[in-house]
Amino acid sequence: MKIKTFGFLVLGFISMYGQTAVIEVNYETKIIQDSINKSQINIYSSTLLCNNLESSYYSREAKAFYNRNSNETKTTGTINTNYGAIPKYPKSVSSVYKNRENLIVSMPVGRYIFTYEEPQLKWEILNDKKEIKGLKSRLAKTTTDTGDTFFAWFTDEIAIPDGPFRFKGLSGLVLEVYNNNRTIEIYATDIKKSEEIIEPLHYITNVKTKSKNQFLEARKTYQENPSIYNGNMRIFDENGNETTKKMTDRIKSHTTFLD
Repeated sequence: MKIKTFGFLVLGFISMYGQTAVIEVNYETKIIQDSINKSQINIYSSTLLCNNLESSYYSREAKAFYNRNSNETKTTGTINTNYGAIPKYPKSVSSVYKNRENLIVSMPVGRYIFTYEEPQLKWEILNDKKEIKGLKSRLAKTTTDTGDTFFAWFTDEIAIPDGPFRFKGLSGLVLEVYNNNRTIEIYATDIKKSEEIIEPLHYITNVKTKSKNQFLEARKTYQENPSIYNGNMRIFDENGNETTKKMTDRIKSHTTFLD
């Protein structure tokens, strides 16, 4: 009963605030990036601020990193390179900004952020049902433009057509997402009211692409030769030993992508 009242209040705030969020949803993402070494799991947290028309999805750490004048800014440490010490990047710097039907995605390729318009997903509603955090949820299925199949649990009890990353456009809020072989899993960990302003992240090295294909081609090139988009930067540990090869080998081993 309490959840249904919350859903009613969410809808009531939408016309009042416009570009202000009505809810904040925090998600945890788990990605097995190397399909050969499945014991290595990359885990990071992201926040979705949304109303019925607009949303922004990003990590709080990334927002603080790029918004240097913000009170949220925290010291994340530095990395030793041949260019001197540079700030350590957050675990995840990607973000998604939605305004009505337009979905703008920003993804890293080396030191650069490529921004492109993401095509909308086409969903198939399945018969499966379950409760997630006390919310009645249904299962949907989609195949992305890059050929991966994803499943999403969503709830009509929070009637906002949004969710993590690009998984939006259903009749309610998406609470869980996973791909066919479970190398990518996203779970909502917390849902609460919000009045934060919805806005995209402001990147420093932003490359605005003409299409998503330009990003995919750049990422493929980066996989083959990571130094291209890193400005031939060399990495050293705290003892002065070069670790560049270890980093490039790790990049080349990535076989799972959220796109």
